Amino acid sequence: MSDESLKRLRWRDALVAKVLAERDSPIISTYWIASKVFQLGMERTFEDQPLQLPAGQPGTVMLGEARKALLKRKVILQDKSLPTQLYRLPGETAPVPELMCSIDPFGYVAYLSAMAYHGLTNRLPKVLYFVSPHPPIWNDLAEEKMHRDLGDLYGPYTNSELPRLRRVKIEKLDGVVIKEIRTKEHRGGWRSANDGALRVTGLGKTFVDMLQHPDICGGIRHVIEVFQEQAPLHLKAIVAAFNTHGGPIDKLRAGYILETYCGIDSVEVDAWTAYASRGGSRKLNPQAEYSPEFSAKWCLSINV
Repeated sequence: MSDESLKRLRWRDALVAKVLAERDSPIISTYWIASKVFQLGMERTFEDQPLQLPAGQPGTVMLGEARKALLKRKVILQDKSLPTQLYRLPGETAPVPELMCSIDPFGYVAYLSAMAYHGLTNRLPKVLYFVSPHPPIWNDLAEEKMHRDLGDLYGPYTNSELPRLRRVKIEKLDGVVIKEIRTKEHRGGWRSANDGALRVTGLGKTFVDMLQHPDICGGIRHVIEVFQEQAPLHLKAIVAAFNTHGGPIDKLRAGYILETYCGIDSVEVDAWTAYASRGGSRKLNPQAEYSPEFSAKWCLSINV
């Protein structure tokens, strides 16, 4: 063995150090590992130290060796409850909502789960409601993320046989059933929490979601109860969210509930009556049958 090779750092040691330094979530994917392997293999150095590397461009053989090395050294852990392309990190005890945000980088917690996070309900959801973009949108976002992850290496990486960033279907995680809802509106309405580990709909947007999908927010009667108890405390955020994220029918439903059930007298809320129009079959509860009881002011069938 030459003196020069003795001075070189073994690439597996460099990979372990790189993973330990750069891991930023409780669950990592095979793609994430592959991207680190590819960076080391193409740059051929780690922290300005040359590496002992196999000849040629990194591929699936090197990725397989990397996976074995990380598992053997317990840098990553295989969990039989997870798909094979996902790995846990030792000592991580993140709650399920944060784990899902780690697995799906473009999804967020919503509906009854978001209500629980914001302290709007005393019901403990038996499932996690998790919103994720429709497949074409998700795939576009994945390509954008790979560009950011790999920089100038994006082209060579995507031309290699190494895995790309793909959506992973999770039906149950740590005993919690995952209910995934696909959306085409993925860029607004959620915010980061817990130092970026969690993505969840904002407080006001959660109220909008309650009226759009009461069936996954505890039912319309529970939604009305939450409005009665919480809306007076958060009126400014609620009005702003309905003005930003709510359609005409959402504003009418919110206006009726805020006025009738919450006793709120607000110029901003009253302005939503401009969206009222007779005819059609507008209902307070979008999931229930039409009722003859009717609000003339808000032009809504009061079907609760």
